[in-house]
Amino acid sequence: MAAAVVIVVLAGAVLGGIGWYFAGVAIEVDHSADYSLTVLDTANGTVTLPRDEATERPGTWALAWKDGRALLGPVTGGNDEQVIRQVSSIVEGVLVKGSLATVDHWVYDSDPKRALGLDFQDVMYPSQAGPMPAWLIPGASPKSTWVIGVHGRNADKAETFRVMRAVHAAGLPMMSIAYRNDVGAPPSSDGKNHLGDTEWRDVLSAMGYARAHGATGVVLYGWSMGGAMSMRTLREDPTLIRGVILDSPVLDWGATLDKQGDARNLPGFVTGVAKRVLEWRIGIDLSDFDQRRYAPKLRTPVLLFTAADDATVDNGAAYTFAKAAPPGMVTHIATPGGHTESWNVDPTAYENALSAFLKKVA
Repeated sequence: MAAAVVIVVLAGAVLGGIGWYFAGVAIEVDHSADYSLTVLDTANGTVTLPRDEATERPGTWALAWKDGRALLGPVTGGNDEQVIRQVSSIVEGVLVKGSLATVDHWVYDSDPKRALGLDFQDVMYPSQAGPMPAWLIPGASPKSTWVIGVHGRNADKAETFRVMRAVHAAGLPMMSIAYRNDVGAPPSSDGKNHLGDTEWRDVLSAMGYARAHGATGVVLYGWSMGGAMSMRTLREDPTLIRGVILDSPVLDWGATLDKQGDARNLPGFVTGVAKRVLEWRIGIDLSDFDQRRYAPKLRTPVLLFTAADDATVDNGAAYTFAKAAPPGMVTHIATPGGHTESWNVDPTAYENALSAFLKKVA
């Protein structure tokens, strides 16, 4: 009996340890860069890379390496192991054989002026956690509907670059915000990512800043976890919100964590323990982030982009959300590509849908 007790205790300790580790991965704040590709060759305006889903996918992409960035063109050749792509331009740095790099779906870097030629202001908006930095790109008039860009988990404002030209062409001001735990922003009280459960308050604070500076309405634009934050903000204070745009959003953290557990070959009961540990560690109720529960009561127009090959976020919740919402409230556009890559695979189609939505709600 003593041996049986020891085995049970050890098994519980192992299970709890795995759950603690997996929960820790979910709430870790990490802004490090991952340069996991080796440049195999560069010649005649092309670059040769190892073939994988990211390097062979058609569309608009950048290749980033330490202290450098290039815009990639179409695939021009290769074999089963390698892919050759045209290099449209070198933005900065020198691209050489042997460089460690990554395919960057954010495409652009730096700031709106240097990346896109758009005038902007560095502003600070007050929040519960302290002063938060943001980029403000002026529109035709500050007394109009503003677009507030909310990037995803462990990302930064650069994630919002891809839509800035379309928003600017619509004549609307765009405020791309940093929030707690971002580089250059105040940390959360425990230094942990709360999966949107506290971060949504920074979105609410950004809305307050917009209102104080002339905004007559806002459109929340959320990528990944930024989508979860935007939907939580909508539920808490919908009065100023004219529309919501969601790009590969987390519409159910439970399902997304299950997906991540499966990707790590964790048995379902282990992932279940990890979710309970996570709830305890940061005080979150994961069921509160299952947006499908609230879809039938949706009264604010939503433009929803999902990517077919999303390996990060569970897409099923988004499909169910769109179907459960009242007719006409959700415009769902399903695209090829990976997580938050709907723009990259077809920028023109994406921006046309975005512009039409903004015209309707703004």
